[in-house]
Amino acid sequence: MKRNQAPGSQRRLSSKKNIWLIRPLFLLLSIVVSCSGGSDGDSLAGGGIGGTGIISVGNITALGSIFVNGIEFQTTRATVIISGISRDEKDLHVGMVVKVEGTVNADGNTGNAARVTYDHNVEGPINRIDLERSKLDVMGQTVLVDAQTIIAGLGNISRLADLAADDVVEISGLTDAEGNIAATRITLKTTGSRAGVVGRVGCMTGTTFKINALTVDYSNAILSQFGSAGIQQGDVVDVTGYLASPSTLIAETIEKKNAGFKDNSDVEFEGFIDRIYYMDQSISGFSLILPFGLETVELDASTVIAGGKPIRAGARVQVKGTIQNNMIQAKWLRLL
Repeated sequence: MKRNQAPGSQRRLSSKKNIWLIRPLFLLLSIVVSCSGGSDGDSLAGGGIGGTGIISVGNITALGSIFVNGIEFQTTRATVIISGISRDEKDLHVGMVVKVEGTVNADGNTGNAARVTYDHNVEGPINRIDLERSKLDVMGQTVLVDAQTIIAGLGNISRLADLAADDVVEISGLTDAEGNIAATRITLKTTGSRAGVVGRVGCMTGTTFKINALTVDYSNAILSQFGSAGIQQGDVVDVTGYLASPSTLIAETIEKKNAGFKDNSDVEFEGFIDRIYYMDQSISGFSLILPFGLETVELDASTVIAGGKPIRAGARVQVKGTIQNNMIQAKWLRLL
């Protein structure tokens, strides 16, 4: 990657040529799914999008309203949807990864949410806990825990060591390039909760498919938001049902996740980089893993990059930009 300034300072990318020539390759790479188990330059809000509509996806970092991607969104008039059900704003908690649709004020630091949507990554029993490596297995999904992960719920719990195998938990977080969930919140639930998972469809055989190490049997499932072709490998789906075994989920409902963005929408996202794209040996963009699927991010000479870290596959990033031709035209990017 060509740099105009020394590493660690803000910099602008060199110009790219004709990214449209390689866009079909972007789409092809995006659907490959493994069948294996498994307010300054550093502020996203800085120089925000004054008084305009915005879609912001990230985890709630503070309450008193909600703070997402560095912006404080007032929620008193917002519609709050949690797992498909209309709820009260008091049901929003720190660590939940949410989609906020609303407006940002001219200061770039505050705004008003019109709609806040939350869906867990996985909800079900813990299969295994690895305290030494700070991770757990929940219904075939590897969940990574760090010092920023909020652990809460029934009883007086706050640490990974407070949980045990067979506890039912709800996980919210960001999915990385290996399909692991980097947990931002773990909530201990009651044992009678339904099982559910959101993830990318892989390894389809007959009436089953895989989401990482979990086998989903959809032979009698009610499908929603799918076209005439039905479920396709690479689709991001929201599955609910019941467990026939620790590694097999009998699906009752399956909904295809869809971002549904319109051109010229202003967006702010947090996620992990899946793949890097190049043009003339310079980085021209990357695919970003979001709760509703992969989104292509375009970089150009005007993109401001902060954080002092290299752009690489697997990196966690925040992106601010505008949707054009179903891609994110990045105005600002921070490596976390």
